[in-house]
Amino acid sequence: TSGQRQQQRPQYRGGGRQTGRGQGPRGSGGPGRGGTPRQQDGRGGRGGVGPVSIAPSTGIPFGHVPAYLPGSSSLVEELESRVLVVLRDGRHLVGILRSFDQYSNMVLDEASERRIHRSKAGVTYFADIPLGLYMVRGDSVVLLGQIGADDGMEQVELEELEEKIANEKEDELEWDFDKDLLA
Repeated sequence: TSGQRQQQRPQYRGGGRQTGRGQGPRGSGGPGRGGTPRQQDGRGGRGGVGPVSIAPSTGIPFGHVPAYLPGSSSLVEELESRVLVVLRDGRHLVGILRSFDQYSNMVLDEASERRIHRSKAGVTYFADIPLGLYMVRGDSVVLLGQIGADDGMEQVELEELEEKIANEKEDELEWDFDKDLLA
């Protein structure tokens, strides 16, 4: 009945990983350690046509790579691209994502801290403070995304940006609730 069970399983015809069942030494296709002989595909080993083992818990063939990777594995798509990372403390980091791990800790190359200010006139200014090679702890990341050209934003020096922020602060109405609301 094991032959019947194998016929009912879906066939996966790809270069996926094969388990060792039914193979002789080095994937020769011989009977090996019991089981049924594997079909020869003319390539002399792994990745051929024939039955593939299915993971019992998921029903997905072993070695199958899904189109979407869950969790920190989805960062694979962002490797070697320029990204903007927003941290829990409010900082914005821009850099090239070089590496990451299972905790979403990441290494940014050519990193800089980006300070952004939108003026009352509607113009958005930014200044970059160079940091170099930078490691970011994964639990401090709030948002990560690819960035391209800085469309709609004007780059200025840090001193000029701070000056623009200070000039607009002077124009704001400030309330002192302890003194202003007393009768």
